[in-house]
Amino acid sequence: MTNSIQNIDLYKSLFRGRTDIYAVRWEKGGRSGYMPAYKVDWTDYNKHKAQGGTFKDYKNKEYLPFDNSAIESHFSGKETCGIYPLLEDNSSYFIAVDFDKQNWKETILKLHQTCTNFKITSYIERSRSGNGGHLWVFFENTFPAQQSRKIMFELLRHSNIISHFEKEPSFDRLFPNQDFHSGKGMGNLIALPFQGNSLTQGNSCFINPESFEPIENQWEFLESVTKISIAELKNIYEQLFDVKPNEAFISNSGDNKQSELEIVISNQIYLKRTQLNRKLIIFLRDQLNFYNSDYLAKKNLGKSTFNTEKFFRLIEESDNEVMIPRGFSASLVQFCSKEKIPFKIIDKREKKNSIDFESEIKLQDHQEIALEKVREKDFGVIVSPPGSGKTVIGLEIIAEKRQPALIIVHRKQLLDQWVERIQDFLKIPKKDIGQFGNQKKKIGKQITIAMIQSLSRIEDYSEIANAFGIIIIDECHHIPAKSFREAIINFNAFYLYGLTATPKRKNNDQKLIFVYIGNILHQVNQQQFLAERNIRTEINIKETELFAPFNYKIDKYETISRILIHDTHRNSLILNDIENNAKRFKTILILSERKAHVDILNLYLKDKYETITIHGDDAESVRKSKIEQIKQGHFKIVISTGQFFGEGIDISNLECLFIVYPFAFEGKLIQYIGRIQRSKNPPVIFDYRDSKIDYFEKMFKQRKRYYNKLLK
Repeated sequence: MTNSIQNIDLYKSLFRGRTDIYAVRWEKGGRSGYMPAYKVDWTDYNKHKAQGGTFKDYKNKEYLPFDNSAIESHFSGKETCGIYPLLEDNSSYFIAVDFDKQNWKETILKLHQTCTNFKITSYIERSRSGNGGHLWVFFENTFPAQQSRKIMFELLRHSNIISHFEKEPSFDRLFPNQDFHSGKGMGNLIALPFQGNSLTQGNSCFINPESFEPIENQWEFLESVTKISIAELKNIYEQLFDVKPNEAFISNSGDNKQSELEIVISNQIYLKRTQLNRKLIIFLRDQLNFYNSDYLAKKNLGKSTFNTEKFFRLIEESDNEVMIPRGFSASLVQFCSKEKIPFKIIDKREKKNSIDFESEIKLQDHQEIALEKVREKDFGVIVSPPGSGKTVIGLEIIAEKRQPALIIVHRKQLLDQWVERIQDFLKIPKKDIGQFGNQKKKIGKQITIAMIQSLSRIEDYSEIANAFGIIIIDECHHIPAKSFREAIINFNAFYLYGLTATPKRKNNDQKLIFVYIGNILHQVNQQQFLAERNIRTEINIKETELFAPFNYKIDKYETISRILIHDTHRNSLILNDIENNAKRFKTILILSERKAHVDILNLYLKDKYETITIHGDDAESVRKSKIEQIKQGHFKIVISTGQFFGEGIDISNLECLFIVYPFAFEGKLIQYIGRIQRSKNPPVIFDYRDSKIDYFEKMFKQRKRYYNKLLK
């Protein structure tokens, strides 16, 4: 290839990025990558290096501009250059897509054809390695990267290369690679074509899309390249994002006539891809593909986000169908009605043969009201505070529906409690109660209780998927856990209900509960429930003197945690309060968030009182023995972690709660207080306010809001 001034000018007119900087490829020790090209006095740098300095902290370097000499070096093979396409005003002169997987030829042709369909001229370059390719679209002038990227993502969706339901596609091979500069660098670079060494091997050049052979005269080809005008880009943008409401969007049949949407309800909701219009797609994408705030919280705190979903993507896809959780059916129907999208519901749920239950349940008024709501609906959530008899409500639902039942729990203690209640209220012998958990895999004729951990390990659900007519999920606020979500969609039960004391979640992902199970059918008013039982909660707030210059943005949380649990003055305050109130209460529950704190407090209390420490590290047999001892009342003080004792422990003889470790989440507080609301005596709470540490003070203010509700 000839490197005339005219050819270089032609090259620069197409491959336009930042001119004040460019990138060069490096190789060292079997590793390779790209870095900005610098002008460096290497003698001076070697002195800097000899003194322990690094290239990163070497200041006497400056960026080299992307000029003719850099291009000539690239053409000759002396260097492999790349450019930074995102300009300082967040626009670019082109957009390119990189394909590097084994099927890159097939995939790049799909996108090339889609571009042609939308009257966008695109060009295919085989990459430097020969194992992939770039698809290029050139602009007459600069165009906002946010819009060009949005256009290209939509074209990728139309090509079925990425899903229509991806809100922020994981496909990260667009150049520019971002909508806006982050302020931390130049953005991603793209390797340039016509690299001398690769070109001689038939790579790093433009190819014929039909034969995938190099075009014979690359310079003549570049002269023939068509750049798309800004007016055309704007028109395409409007065409893609201002389509008619009922225009079919996924259909590949060419028939865009809006047909009646079939909503098939089974273990999930099934929708035909060809019946989805753009409005419906956007609605599903917005509602069922949403940001995981836990991911953001971890990222902001500098914690690892490994195995943390960035988005909750609740849409499954096959070639012909889209599957969504069936709890979303009410929202889907409501949307279709509002947008005048014709639909029909095809119900493929199946009731099993009716089963008789011998119920000896006598419902309280608040429980009867809850049952009335449940009788009207086939799936949804019942919210009932601790001590209000959620288990009894669940058993009466099962008895009334007269269907073989599956009860899903997340802890062994809950499983054992359900077994006891089933024997007490439905008179089913223990041997006839099915169990999935702890090596047991038995389906009961009337009722089966399953640990979610056991269900999540099942590879083939075919034997049990249709075995149940009703499913009850206890403590259903755990549904957002991936194991719950992945297990529940395998069952085609006619009825599906969730029980919880609070649907609130720490990271505001409670929406998942309603998407999978359905909306709240009834919520027992806690204040009214407590008033009916004539229960007035006493709350004691104790000020501590704990102080440390803690900044959550830069300091490790575990450091301040260790300071707190080992602080002598703070622990003395807690111990004095316990001793001063020990005669007043028959039993006391102390909850911390750290096992070490449990051990520290027990060290001071065990010689004066009959204490029981219990947490997740105890062997199962030991835990079972301790729980039985607590139920029998053979103790004065229980010291435990909130993670273990804070929910799902149904014990009625606890009178006073000491919350000795700070936290903010209201849902956790509701569960903790619920441990002492089963007692016949008014519950009493001691809480410790660490106001001299801003981070802990903010946590306390969150707890205080709920205390204010209790005292109304």
